[in-house]
Amino acid sequence: MPHLSFEFSNGLGQHADLSALAETMRTALVATGKCPIGGIRVRGFEADIDAIGDGAGGYHFLDMILRLGQGRDEATREAIADTLYSAVEDALRPQMGDTPFILSLEVQEIETRFSRKGWSTIHAAIRERTDNDEETRSRLASGPASRP
Repeated sequence: MPHLSFEFSNGLGQHADLSALAETMRTALVATGKCPIGGIRVRGFEADIDAIGDGAGGYHFLDMILRLGQGRDEATREAIADTLYSAVEDALRPQMGDTPFILSLEVQEIETRFSRKGWSTIHAAIRERTDNDEETRSRLASGPASRP
């Protein structure tokens, strides 16, 4: 149950391709091998209002919160965090240039006894599509697309 939410400063989309970044995030989670593909959710939210640093303006942020179901040890959670953070930093750094910016990530563990998720047909749909689609099988097996 890897759910990744990212909040970003107003206007960050003028500097970075945020739709492509969401796909980079999804691909990074898949690449860890520790996140079930059918459970991955990536979603972004722009802050309508923000006040950053000294208030001078022109500053930007992207804050990620990754919620994971219980059962992964500390080393695994750390490896997932490192893989995700590196992928996002690698994607954003060239786009941000000299713009004052901060990237952050927090990993939270979802306590199973307080989590409900009984209705899901996504896993079955992915299995069916993967079984019937050579291109999908190939893409899932090869992991993330290489970036320049």
